[in-house]
Amino acid sequence: MSFYIYQKSEIKADPDKEPEGDSGFIVGYASKFGGVDSYEDTIEKTAFDNFLKTGKLPKMFFNHDSWGLPVGVWDRLEVDDVGLKAYGRINLKTSAGADLYESIKFGSVDGLSICIRLGENDYFYDDGLIRHITNVQDMREISIVNYPADNNARMIDFKSIKNDTIDNVKKFERSLRDAGFSKSDAMALISQAKRAIHSERDADEVKGLQSINQICKSILEIK
Repeated sequence: MSFYIYQKSEIKADPDKEPEGDSGFIVGYASKFGGVDSYEDTIEKTAFDNFLKTGKLPKMFFNHDSWGLPVGVWDRLEVDDVGLKAYGRINLKTSAGADLYESIKFGSVDGLSICIRLGENDYFYDDGLIRHITNVQDMREISIVNYPADNNARMIDFKSIKNDTIDNVKKFERSLRDAGFSKSDAMALISQAKRAIHSERDADEVKGLQSINQICKSILEIK
């Protein structure tokens, strides 16, 4: 499964590299530990350990435009008590890079977003259905973004909805969460769909949930 994680990043020109701020160097927290994002995900402190051991560095895009040219490169990632800190360079020889860097220095662009890949054993839910991410298998990109909490741009994997047999509300809610829905959005969808089903006098919860599942697949064009 792949997810975008959005958090306030405090991205800025890197003063240790170029005090005058015209070198393209930037630094910021791509992810902070202990916080809960708008999708009620939280990242544990050891989650990036295995990925960092690979020595791989993610791509740098603006607003996750992975079909376009990268706007720069990430030179180094490190973990401290706060979170995952990223050091990079924006390509100032391109008009897009120069404009982006000026926007970062001006303060109008200040977000980072990571795209991570998880396996089914790389997270767990607590009693409140907060998803705790314990291991990141891969990180495809760290993007500079306008809106760190932009829910609409989230990349999601619907594998769990596609393959699971949904037989109770809690399992269906978890499947929606695994597919990228926030807890509140998942419960709202379940509530609305159940009301629609009950309005047609279908009192069988299992049958109703299976119908919701099919509706989700149809809406999301899952084959």
